[in-house]
Amino acid sequence: MHKTLFLALIFFYHSSLLAYESEDKLKAVIIGKVAKFVKWKDRKNDNFVITIMNNPYGQLFDEIFDGKKIQKRDVELKYIDDIDKLSDTNILYIPASNSKNLNKILEKINGKNILTISDIRGFAEKKGIVQVYFSSQKIKLKINLDIAKEDDLKISSALKRKATVIRESE
Repeated sequence: MHKTLFLALIFFYHSSLLAYESEDKLKAVIIGKVAKFVKWKDRKNDNFVITIMNNPYGQLFDEIFDGKKIQKRDVELKYIDDIDKLSDTNILYIPASNSKNLNKILEKINGKNILTISDIRGFAEKKGIVQVYFSSQKIKLKINLDIAKEDDLKISSALKRKATVIRESE
């Protein structure tokens, strides 16, 4: 088994809050881990871009992703406070503080080949792609495969096996 895949699977299977300073830090780390198992169609930017909507985490993302690479590209972080300011990005992280504007945000980026990740309750059912949540002090993922396909994102079977997968048709 490929070393990266093996390490990531162990991470997802045995992750616990005790290994991290906070849930917020774990959420940020998960974004980078999930990204390794997704393929984007026709991304032309040199860097791997993660955009955080209305950042409630201070410098946390900068600390975690400083000097890091995802899919052999340097990580570039962008922070926006309005979805209309969104430029080319691989991932849009939507913290729970944005739950009131979630429909507007998701409508604006629909079909734009952007992986959406959030900790908003019911995010995957509300047409987000990856929901991050905690259960029994373990990180859990829920993936909406239909929305991922609509956005031309290919999610590896290894990630799907470790997540709860939902489909709009169910």
